[in-house]
Amino acid sequence: MTTADRPGTEPVPARLASSLLLVRPAAEGIEVFALRRAGSMAFSAHATAFPGGRVDPADDLPVHLWQGVDLDDWARRLGTDAAPEGAASHMDELSPRDAAGRLLAAALRETYEETGVLLALDARTGTAVDPELVRSLPEDTRERLESHDLAFGDLLTEHGLVPDTAALGPWSRWITPVGGPRRYDTVFFVVRLPEGQEPERMSSEAASHGWASPEALLNEFRSGTVNLMTPSWWQLRRLSAAIQDSTDWAGVVALGLSLIHI
Repeated sequence: MTTADRPGTEPVPARLASSLLLVRPAAEGIEVFALRRAGSMAFSAHATAFPGGRVDPADDLPVHLWQGVDLDDWARRLGTDAAPEGAASHMDELSPRDAAGRLLAAALRETYEETGVLLALDARTGTAVDPELVRSLPEDTRERLESHDLAFGDLLTEHGLVPDTAALGPWSRWITPVGGPRRYDTVFFVVRLPEGQEPERMSSEAASHGWASPEALLNEFRSGTVNLMTPSWWQLRRLSAAIQDSTDWAGVVALGLSLIHI
């Protein structure tokens, strides 16, 4: 019997989360960066997935970091005005623009924590963060973010950076069905690997990692050598179809913009 089956028992609210499909051009289409979750993870242990995780308090960024970012438009694009009826999501506790801001910040923070790729802009010039600046950050920066010893907003402010939200393409939204003990309301984004940056030492959440075409990962799933949870399988299927339907990067991203899927 699930929680939803027990009379008088409220369903577990779905926690807000962000995930990101980091992709790069390849000889034949596009490759996506994937990692295999460590066996110690409470959720999706051993599964092959994408960088990401749940929204936490550090994703409530200071107002000055959002200058020039239309969070109301992002709320519309991400559908944060409300979760679907009966979904029991924590998104209902936030204003649409606040929910959008936290999902965006979580996507950027989690990507940096897990891969070392920092999606940020120089606040003064509006240009992409200098890869040399990223490489010069103290070695323990990512660990400090993960342990909440350093706030993501403080890291950006200290180095004169702001979130690069323009790099994020909304791809899909998934909500764990009511009834489970651990639920997530997750927005997936797709983003092209910034020039001059490359995923490096992974966090403790990953057992292995690497680049592969969506079709290669799907083939490994079919052969039983890769474990994909349903949302990850769906993202790869859609990305593979988008590559076949479009000849350039802008076309691939555009195909995903309307795919806010529940």
